[in-house]
Amino acid sequence: MEKRLPGKVRRALRAMYYDIEPRAWIGKNGLDEGVIEEINTQLERDGILKVEIRKGALISTGLDRKALAERVAELTDSELIEVRGKRFILFKPREGWEKYLRKLQRKELSEEKREEKPVKKVRLDIANFRKKFKKGRD
Repeated sequence: MEKRLPGKVRRALRAMYYDIEPRAWIGKNGLDEGVIEEINTQLERDGILKVEIRKGALISTGLDRKALAERVAELTDSELIEVRGKRFILFKPREGWEKYLRKLQRKELSEEKREEKPVKKVRLDIANFRKKFKKGRD
């Protein structure tokens, strides 16, 4: 599975959403159609979702946690942000991947254009400055 998000965006998402509660669980039935459908529904509604893997899911599917999380991400066309213990975070933009990735590219281009240019140093003539300041006070 290819990674669509750059590392910077992935880290930002992980930092923002690591403490959310899981709202979907994979149980002893494994990756049946109902579970995938529910995960898709949650992703379409919120864009990001934390899923918990129960012990029965590992036994019934025969996969380890990371492989199971990658399989769910593949089936739901979402991006796997992080696998930590028995929980993992999925991200799927609500507006669709094409639009979201174009928006990210535009943002990166605008940041490149806004590079800070060095400030031009100006020599200050103190005597003239004092004269002008003194005139203003009168």
